[in-house]
Parts: sequence; C-alpha cells; structure tokens
Amino acid sequence: MLDTAPAPIFYPLIFLWSLVYGIVAGALFKLAAVYENWIAINRLQIRLWKKYPQRSYNKYISSIWANQIKGKPLELAEYTRHQIENSHRFEPFPVFRLIVNTLFMIVIAPFMMLVVMYQGPLYVYRKALLRRQQTINNR
Repeated sequence: MLDTAPAPIFYPLIFLWSLVYGIVAGALFKLAAVYENWIAINRLQIRLWKKYPQRSYNKYISSIWANQIKGKPLELAEYTRHQIENSHRFEPFPVFRLIVNTLFMIVIAPFMMLVVMYQGPLYVYRKALLRRQQTINNR
C-alpha cells in the first residue's frame, strides 16, 4: 500500500520507519545474536571439558609444568611434572574461561548494538526502496 504512495508521502514515512524499526529491532536482534554466541561458546567449553577430559587434563598439566620448569635444571623436569600430577589429580571445571567469555560478551554487546544502530536503518531503507522499485516496475 505504501509502495504505491506518491513520493512526497513515501520518502518521509519510509525514512521515519527505517529509523524507528532499524534502530530498535536491529539492536534487539544484535543483542539476541550476542546472547546466542555466548551460549554457544560456553556450551563448547563445557562440552570439551566433559568429552575430552584426558586431553584437557594433559593440556592443563602441561601449562602448569611449563611455568614451573622455567629456570630449573633439566634433571628436575620429570620430577616436577610428577609432583604437579600428584597435586592436581583432575582439571577443575572451566569457571575462569566461562567468566572471561561472559565478561567479553558484556563488553562487546554495546559496541555491536551501536554498529547495528547505524546499519539497521540503512538496511530497512534500502529494502523499502527496492520493494517500491519492484512494485513500480511490475505495473
């Protein structure tokens, strides 16, 4: 209906619609996308922790061992690793990674919403112009 309206009516209304809908809906959809990414990344971390405990445990022990072996003689390397394995029987739940992921998503969400507040109205406006042009060409 609006696609066939005269230009003095069509363009101001589409401009206002693209501002209102593009900003509000774009920000909400981008916020939902950030939330979905946060859920997916956290699920991946938990799944890796559950599904591959031995590989994850070896990486955990190796990272501790690499930090503790620096500056020590080579003869103590295997003894140090044995001590680390005895003191850390299993890898703890990846709480730190989940907290870092959460903080990263909280920091990045406002910037993602600001970007879409610019891109959203442009997208809606271009789509409306394209729809109007197709309607006029199909007459």
